[in-house]
Amino acid sequence: MIAATGTAVRHWPTLVLAGCTLWLTACATQVAGEGAPAMSPPSVSKEDCIYSRLISDWSSLDAQRLIVYGSNRSQPYLVQLSFPSNDLSFNIALGVLDADHNNRICGYGFDAILIPNGIPPRITISSVQKLTKEEAAKLIEEARPKKKTKDTATQPKSDTTGN
Repeated sequence: MIAATGTAVRHWPTLVLAGCTLWLTACATQVAGEGAPAMSPPSVSKEDCIYSRLISDWSSLDAQRLIVYGSNRSQPYLVQLSFPSNDLSFNIALGVLDADHNNRICGYGFDAILIPNGIPPRITISSVQKLTKEEAAKLIEEARPKKKTKDTATQPKSDTTGN
């Protein structure tokens, strides 16, 4: 009886964290469905998967989305993570975790992206969507920071009087 109580007391932070995570995920899913603009191209399905052994490259779009490429960058996939990670843009290597051991990375089955030295180091994948090369190029272009143009009004004017 004492051992069971001690075990329950020892694991309560994990249970509270898991409960809060489920609650936040449910709230985020509900809010995103209420008139939120679509973040992905309309020509893709929510049920796409990529074979883990075919992943050859990746490009970070932002803290929560990345494009993963199949063999020789021939097939791009948009991967949406369950929550953002600021470490995603700064890593030169990523790993994938095929949690359900079906050799495919999907938006279900608790598959995850592994970020070396990331906080957190493992982020579950919420969706995988197959893209065309054109759609991938457009998403990458939209995600790039815009270059600032020099404003001519703020530059000092040159003296044309010769003084």
